[in-house]
Amino acid sequence: MKVVPPLTPIHDDHYDVDVYPSTHKNPTLDIMVPVHGNLHLTIACINSIYQFTHVPFHLIICNDAPISDNGLTEQYIRNLQKERTNITYCHSNIPYKCGNTFFNVALKNTRTDVFVTAMNSVTVEPDWETTALQLLKNDPLIGTIGFKCIFPNGLIESAGITFKGCLPTDYARDAAGHRANGIWEAEAVQWAFAMHRKQAIEGNLDEGVFNGHVGWDDIDNCFVVKSKGWKVMYCGQGSGIHSPRLTRGSSTVEAAMMNQENAHTFYKRWGYWNIYIEGGKMNVADVMKKETKEALTGVITTIQVLRELLKLEEGKVAGMVNVALKELDVEPEKYLLEMNPPTNSWLLKLNSENLPGTEPIKPAGDTESGKVEETVVAS
Repeated sequence: MKVVPPLTPIHDDHYDVDVYPSTHKNPTLDIMVPVHGNLHLTIACINSIYQFTHVPFHLIICNDAPISDNGLTEQYIRNLQKERTNITYCHSNIPYKCGNTFFNVALKNTRTDVFVTAMNSVTVEPDWETTALQLLKNDPLIGTIGFKCIFPNGLIESAGITFKGCLPTDYARDAAGHRANGIWEAEAVQWAFAMHRKQAIEGNLDEGVFNGHVGWDDIDNCFVVKSKGWKVMYCGQGSGIHSPRLTRGSSTVEAAMMNQENAHTFYKRWGYWNIYIEGGKMNVADVMKKETKEALTGVITTIQVLRELLKLEEGKVAGMVNVALKELDVEPEKYLLEMNPPTNSWLLKLNSENLPGTEPIKPAGDTESGKVEETVVAS
């Protein structure tokens, strides 16, 4: 049956978004799909959601309508709203600056406590939501559940994210798609296809922290979720086919540099910076010229030897000064001997640190001439 979608949108001033709300009631979960051109991907994504999702759902489509799309995506979605009552369409009048922007736009228009993020470069597989919904029901501390993401060639793209030192690594990368079917707590998961408890993420997704659409922000989101006391899980019993970077990805040098900036931001936010710096060291012993290494070796060895000699001589001073103070018939604990042998300066003074209630005594110096001789003070 054809339905009449809302003709007049509700305008969101904060995000400059026009919202055409759904009339659907009592869904079990919200599914948000961000779109940016590439209509063929959007059609495949949405078709798979309707074909393979078994529970009632509310679909939120966030479109920032690039000029190159020529309005085709909007036309498709508005026509789809005539057939489907469960679609809320969010048309942004400005480009989404980062992933968290369209997540937050969608969160403002949710109808349930379960929020699914599915990029338009994902097609869901049958029964994808069943186990994850049960996990959320069974464990009230679960905040985010990442699904198995599979490349179009059938190999696994990501079965959760683990860290090797400071480097995030997709678990089971390039393994056969039928593997990694378990459920476990993960350090992080991809948000390209994930299910979230709305309470765990609403108000916690910072915008403007990272360069948009070049990586790291979903990993950061997982760390934020965990910092709030929620669990991040991987569920291999739900999966989707993901074509990464097709919608907003870029292989330019600029994008690579922005990705590196995001990595640095992440490392500093979560205590990985020193590990990253240490991990960045490179052994260049076999690259440097032999004569350069020999010259540096000679200078550094001399410095190291002199430092050790200095320590030995400084160790002798304390004992010799004690002998001198005893010769002067004073208590070593109460007096200091200030010495500058080149000027034949040998000054005995009280140790102010061992005289409670007294002000520290400043060392003597030739302040009138502007020249202060180097002295050694010992006790």
